[in-house]
Amino acid sequence: MNDVFDTMRESMEGVHMHTPVERIVAAGRARRRRKVTAIAAGAAAAGGLSLVVATGGQQVNAPPAGVHVQLAAFSVDSNADGTVTVKLTKEQTLDPATLQNALAQAGIPADIRINEFCDSPVDIPGFDKVMSDSKEGKEKDGQVVITIDPTAMPKGTKLIAGIRTRDYKPDNPSRFGAAFGLARVGDTLRCSTELPR
Repeated sequence: MNDVFDTMRESMEGVHMHTPVERIVAAGRARRRRKVTAIAAGAAAAGGLSLVVATGGQQVNAPPAGVHVQLAAFSVDSNADGTVTVKLTKEQTLDPATLQNALAQAGIPADIRINEFCDSPVDIPGFDKVMSDSKEGKEKDGQVVITIDPTAMPKGTKLIAGIRTRDYKPDNPSRFGAAFGLARVGDTLRCSTELPR
């Protein structure tokens, strides 16, 4: 049996790997997560970021520990303080159902739309606690980075988000990229394909 391993080892002596092992392992993990998280790709992520909000109240969603979803179009990562960091890669396409699923795993019920922008029929106060002013909408290395606190979401609410693709209404000079807010689960949203102001 050792002769087989020795022969294999000797046959590979001249072969050198240029890709770091950590990168190969990370890619394998991302593929496994992708299979578990969703079976789709589609619509597209956003240019700049603008928050269009209606929100707030006292909360209840306890995020599960250790959610880390890394895809080309977005990532969703649980933080030690209970918040969740979401990164949208503007050049990549995303499937809204896949992002919704990843957010749900992190304790954030959500309704994600592409090139459709929705408002809640009732004002829900407290959105500023769900998406903190100090961290919301930061853009870094071609990504829009937002931090969400699921424990600040009032009971029975969900995050609503409308994300504009790069090619949607290209003749419109608006730099608007995405709108976020809160709505009660079960409420009929008021939605439009027009870009929010």
